Amino acid sequence: MNRGIVLTLLSLLMGMLVCCEDYKDCNSPVDTSLGIRFYRQTHDTDRDTTLPGLTAYGIGRADSLLAKRLPTSSLFVPLRQDQDTTAFFLGPDSTRRTGDTLTLAYTRTLHFISSGCGFTTYYQLDTVYSTRHFIDSLAVPQKKIVTTHATNVKIYY
Repeated sequence: MNRGIVLTLLSLLMGMLVCCEDYKDCNSPVDTSLGIRFYRQTHDTDRDTTLPGLTAYGIGRADSLLAKRLPTSSLFVPLRQDQDTTAFFLGPDSTRRTGDTLTLAYTRTLHFISSGCGFTTYYQLDTVYSTRHFIDSLAVPQKKIVTTHATNVKIYY
């Protein structure tokens, strides 16, 4: 009887060792960023535009400079994981001191990636609005923010 118990325990131990997942490796994307693209609308056609000297930072967060005098046509920014709103300052041209505030309201969902990667936060945009100093209008083609780097907000200047 002792030999049967020992064999059973050894079989269980071997099965556990074979089935264990490698917890060190994480080969899945876990970053979730809001994708913003900049456009100009001419003759009812959206045209990508490059802002000559974009300055962007998160409002209400220390050390949140995302872009400083950067010529760019798109930007990927992190949303707050501890609140249901995030606001950003966007200055389209480094020669001007004023810019616009982009505010986003969303719902957060904790999503399990894998044992090695852990969890990430997925977002669902509810409301997006801005001041209108330089921004003409906004469009939200993709409300769900997951680990893919999609364009979630189109900003028209």
